[in-house]
Amino acid sequence: MMLTSRQLLGLVFLSLCLTGVAMAAQPGDSSVGDRIEKLTIGTINQINEANPWDYYFGVYSMILSHQGLVRFNNEGDVVPELATSWETEDLQKWIFHLRDDATWHDGEPVTAQDLKFTIEYELEKNPLSKSSLGMVESVEAPDDKTVIINLEKPDYNFLNTIAVLKTLPEHIFKSVDDPKKFNDKEAAIGCGPYKFVSFDKDAGTVTYQANENYWGGMPAIDTIELRIFKNPDALMLAFQKGEIDLPYYYSKGISYYYVPKLLENKDIAIEVYPERGITNVLWFNTAKTPFDDKELRQALSYAIDYEELKNMFTAGYGTTPSAGWVPEGTLYYIETRTLTQDVNKSMSMLDSLGFKDVDGDGLRETPDKSKFQPRLLTRSDLPDSVRAAEMLKKYFADVGIAIEIDLADKSTHGEIMDQKKTHEMALAGTTFWGMMMGEAYGSGYTDSRYYGWSMVSDPEYQSLVDDLGRTQDKDERKELAAKIQNYYAEEMPQFTVYSMNIIQPYNARYEGWEYNPLHGILDYGTLFNLHRA
Repeated sequence: MMLTSRQLLGLVFLSLCLTGVAMAAQPGDSSVGDRIEKLTIGTINQINEANPWDYYFGVYSMILSHQGLVRFNNEGDVVPELATSWETEDLQKWIFHLRDDATWHDGEPVTAQDLKFTIEYELEKNPLSKSSLGMVESVEAPDDKTVIINLEKPDYNFLNTIAVLKTLPEHIFKSVDDPKKFNDKEAAIGCGPYKFVSFDKDAGTVTYQANENYWGGMPAIDTIELRIFKNPDALMLAFQKGEIDLPYYYSKGISYYYVPKLLENKDIAIEVYPERGITNVLWFNTAKTPFDDKELRQALSYAIDYEELKNMFTAGYGTTPSAGWVPEGTLYYIETRTLTQDVNKSMSMLDSLGFKDVDGDGLRETPDKSKFQPRLLTRSDLPDSVRAAEMLKKYFADVGIAIEIDLADKSTHGEIMDQKKTHEMALAGTTFWGMMMGEAYGSGYTDSRYYGWSMVSDPEYQSLVDDLGRTQDKDERKELAAKIQNYYAEEMPQFTVYSMNIIQPYNARYEGWEYNPLHGILDYGTLFNLHRA
């Protein structure tokens, strides 16, 4: 939706005002006729190698150059991509029928064998793939246009989970033993609407060219240039100067801090979209003592001032979180209790659990009288997460708990959360797909059998997740979804610290921008419909 005047005034009032006069966003004569010759996108998503196994290069590959069996549309529903149709009778054997006109960027046809190879190759080469594809028992390719995926158990949510799978060309990767070290230009060959052209690491640019042989027709933009910035300030300054057309963050919007300045520029427009992920979540590793105690997690939840965090980080474009954790707007969402600060209750609960200040230094010890100084992990490359971690440190200090903050870059943070599981507490956001994977309702993040950031192995919870996987009955699914949300509200293996809507500015000299809950405004609709205003 477009920002209303009331919303804009609210942002101006609540934001820190920038100084100076904005320059008009004029990227030059970048359109020829009805086509756009070049679109320049700015981001702080750091790319290290032009390799699909590089996290952020993989993200842009999924958007521009690579495709899977299915994808999410603008409503967040699964629709065909390389598969034209599919069927399953038991949710365990899935049969997909492929397009007959899809080709790789080098001209070779896309076949069912490529899909079979991709899944098997991912499971062999990528340890993390077991969290999303581990339920695959076998893959068959009985002919060039039919793929059969057999699962270990029924999985109603399987299409959502595989909607981010990027198909690889078997004829290129079959001889590649270590894909993470395969940085030849061939590594970026896909079958999507754009072809990878070049990556200049020193200049911080990635270039894509429209695929004239794409089965869906030519996209509306001839060239897409991605410019990588070191920090948000540099990115937004370039946007205000008209050096880029779109500031883009995967699964996030910009900070409200920049909005007042952008409003001064007639060539910049802003839209606000509902957040389908969660901006920042406090995670507990429930496999570690003492965080396996739900009463301790509850006690910590009462120490936090959610209203202050909402005002500080969202300027009114957020909501006060609920204990049920699942974002409003999710299918079968239910209302659970609102998270509130109650310092006295927090301290009383900590006392009753035996976490008391034994030596009189103002800080609590554990029930066995040892030092209690839990560690909180968060990403060093996300300024708001660092600031929020400092606020949590303050809140916990107010109830007598001294925490230590561990800062980690994107790669290290992911390695700890996804593989090593050495964290005690962590502060990190979720994406739309993250909330949809596993059996949905955040189970992929929670259940220890998937990514399991909270490492929940409680049979009660896992039984609910398994029941969701095996049933197609809508009434039963609704009941199970409610039980899972009530489980989160009671057990609190993780809870939302704050979440805000997506604030997305763009060059108003172009029209046809579309928003997708997975990829944001850098959506297929945008790629094919963008035109000069």
